[in-house]
Amino acid sequence: MKISIFHKLIIAALCFACHACHKNIWYRGQLHMHTLWSDGNVLPELAAEWYKERGFNFVSLTDHNMLQLDPDRWRKVSQTLIEESIEKFGNDWVETKIDDEGQPLVRLKTYAELAQKLNEDGKFLLIPGHEQNARVAGLTLHANAINITESIPFPNHFPTVTEAVLAWRYAALDNSAKNGLEGFWMLNHPIWPYYDILPEVLIEASDVEFYEHPNVSSGPGKWQDLMPDIEKYWDIVTTYRLINGNKPVYGVATDDTHDYRRLRNHGDIPGQGWVVVRSEKLDANSLIYSMKKGYFYSTTGVILKDVRFNPAKRKLTVEVEPKENVQYTIKFVGTKKGVDTGKESFVIPAEDKLPERRGYTYSDQIGITFRTTFGNKATYKMSPDDMYVRAIITSNKTTEYVSANKPDTETAWTQPVGW
Repeated sequence: MKISIFHKLIIAALCFACHACHKNIWYRGQLHMHTLWSDGNVLPELAAEWYKERGFNFVSLTDHNMLQLDPDRWRKVSQTLIEESIEKFGNDWVETKIDDEGQPLVRLKTYAELAQKLNEDGKFLLIPGHEQNARVAGLTLHANAINITESIPFPNHFPTVTEAVLAWRYAALDNSAKNGLEGFWMLNHPIWPYYDILPEVLIEASDVEFYEHPNVSSGPGKWQDLMPDIEKYWDIVTTYRLINGNKPVYGVATDDTHDYRRLRNHGDIPGQGWVVVRSEKLDANSLIYSMKKGYFYSTTGVILKDVRFNPAKRKLTVEVEPKENVQYTIKFVGTKKGVDTGKESFVIPAEDKLPERRGYTYSDQIGITFRTTFGNKATYKMSPDDMYVRAIITSNKTTEYVSANKPDTETAWTQPVGW
């Protein structure tokens, strides 16, 4: 029996309401980071421990194109890293040898070894995952496959990015399902490096539940004035998906950490972006199940005390955990029904080392501000013609960790609701 959009809305709303009734816990997580298994600059145990020491409850070491499974993988490292790992984990933990050039090598710990060492019931969890990278149709495509048991192939023979996205996602989730796991697949930094992944890809690949938001900024190029900014990008995808009878996409903030020295230079701040998930317990299946239901928010520093959507009254309530001497603005955004769906194409020719880019301009009716409130708490009651609503919570506190992510002040995002 085919389920109508109306019934889908009711089911989703009731699920959200029932879930919110439980006294679930907020868990902080990082779902995009790298180590010496690929192009990160610290040992994997030091990367995970850095987040654990700063109050994170779960992380996934998403090194490029491989899970940490090889028990005989050695890397050349500095003596400083060796000593740091010994200090934290003991002499028995660190295995070293000298190569033919007299340089110290360290055996990289596998995921199983790392999980056994670092995991603590109810406090900290390492989730297996890796990043998939390829060039598809001349464009850069990166994605994270998480809660998997083996490295997922990343063929680049697909004629279009959309076909590649759907095939990659299926391969990852199929691996998870065959092993009794709740799989997670996320399209990474779509506008990097030169607006490679247009909103149309996520509109067409409507099965994709997650994408990285805020995006890493694109490189220099004249198209930046024409392409949608990071907020408009999200609203375009969500609006067209809902019009097509599909679910919205959820935004996942991350660090995409490579250089841990930069993080350490900023003291105890927890990074540049992460998610906070409301879950019944701290295990991978429960966390990912909650994220697929939209029971999480993304942030670059603003911490929320609570997020509630009342489906009967169609009210979204957001409450901030305030910091001293910091002011907050809560903006509710969305798109109205009957929106102008017209769009105009443009082409910007290649110039110097910059590639040609094609794109679209969209209606100003997509992603409008419904209401703005100044303070620590706000509620928005949806109008009958609102397609959906999400909240952007900004502070006047400058983001301490300078990065390619935007905006420049600490911000949090709730997921679209009311659809």
